[in-house]
Amino acid sequence: MNTLGRQTLLWMIPVNLLLVAWVWFGRILFGVGGWFLLILLVTVVPVLLVALLLSTILAFTQGGRPRSLTRLQAVAQLVTWVGLFVLGAFMPDFGDTEDSQLSLLTQVFGYSDALYDLSFLISLAGGVVAIAGYALLLGALTIARRPTTAPA
Repeated sequence: MNTLGRQTLLWMIPVNLLLVAWVWFGRILFGVGGWFLLILLVTVVPVLLVALLLSTILAFTQGGRPRSLTRLQAVAQLVTWVGLFVLGAFMPDFGDTEDSQLSLLTQVFGYSDALYDLSFLISLAGGVVAIAGYALLLGALTIARRPTTAPA
């Protein structure tokens, strides 16, 4: 049995739920809140919930005992989690006032257009990593499923 695969499977439900909340409003911990709270709730959060629910169901319905992910599936899940964490942490936000363009970087180092743009690029990179990791995970969960019996 693959320990990484087993631990990743056991942590899938709580970490997936935590990261959906993190992407939605985790930036508030850094004092970054604005219109994206509403925009993400209506657009991204439902897609994330459905996508992560699908991968979790596929993971838990694989054959074999004890239940576990393959190494490829576990690594793909971890990559997805890292991408979602980065996306939630660095996503810039905006509001109705002139000084409401905020991000983690502008809160830590002070506002500048360069830091605001860098925050956007980092969050975009996190989103791309999360999508790539999820695509790999979904492919591994559908095409390279864990066999029902252990190889002899």
